[in-house]
Amino acid sequence: MDLRQFRYFVAVAEELHFTRAAARLNIGQPPLSLQIQGIERELGVTLLKRTRRNVELTPAGELFLKEARLALLQAERAVETVTRAAKGEMGTLRLSFITSVPLVNMFTSAVRSFRSQYPHVHLELKSRSSVKIIDEVLLGTVDVGFTRPSISTVMPSSLSVVPVYEDRLMAVLPVDHPLNARSGPIAIEDLKDEKFVLRPRGSGTGFYEQVFDLCAEAGFSPHIVQEAIEATTTLGLVAAGVGVTVAPKALQSINVHDVTWREITNANVSSRILLVHSAANPNPIRERFVKKFTPID
Repeated sequence: MDLRQFRYFVAVAEELHFTRAAARLNIGQPPLSLQIQGIERELGVTLLKRTRRNVELTPAGELFLKEARLALLQAERAVETVTRAAKGEMGTLRLSFITSVPLVNMFTSAVRSFRSQYPHVHLELKSRSSVKIIDEVLLGTVDVGFTRPSISTVMPSSLSVVPVYEDRLMAVLPVDHPLNARSGPIAIEDLKDEKFVLRPRGSGTGFYEQVFDLCAEAGFSPHIVQEAIEATTTLGLVAAGVGVTVAPKALQSINVHDVTWREITNANVSSRILLVHSAANPNPIRERFVKKFTPID
């Protein structure tokens, strides 16, 4: 039995009239009657009680009508699901990002717009280090990654890399730090005798690698008195007077009291956020998401 036969039976059962059902299906009445008889023979039951004046559903016919409608509905859903998935309108999109990305408007606006436009797409969101994000995109376990590699990082040639946000590294000091008595930017050299709160070197976070590079260019190595993994922990420890740190301006939106954010002069403090994906794996959902972002120069 095929879906065409289900449609024939539903039309007759709903119209309870062979002539009207045939007109609805745009076929002749005799072929329609033969199709219904064929269904009853295949099932071994009487679905319709026929008289000269009317057509009625038998109890078995009423049950079969419900199931036939469900079968047709499921078939329509299957076609719709495949079609929408092929167009990138449903499915799953896997995103990985560094900690600071959800604090940037370009990301939150794009995700909000995408969710509104494609409500049937499930977004799988994970926070990762820059190194892990690149590895996951290369392996195909993530569709789109947002990373902040260090200046010296060489991106794999197999990845599509799109700069989407220009950030700046800033010095973060306890509110009562002596350097806050000065106005204007401070030089990275001013921090050479300071105690630092930083992630451990080699932790896979791009801008921390850049901090070490900035200090090296200024002729010193940061004296780390406390290592911290989470950005909120780092800022909290600075507020407690444990030390100073250097962090992306994007993290300034984390409202931590008793710290001051100071511009840094005489150093390359530019820090870009990159959108990365693998063009080798076509994905219509991913392409629709990537189009939400405008590349920067």
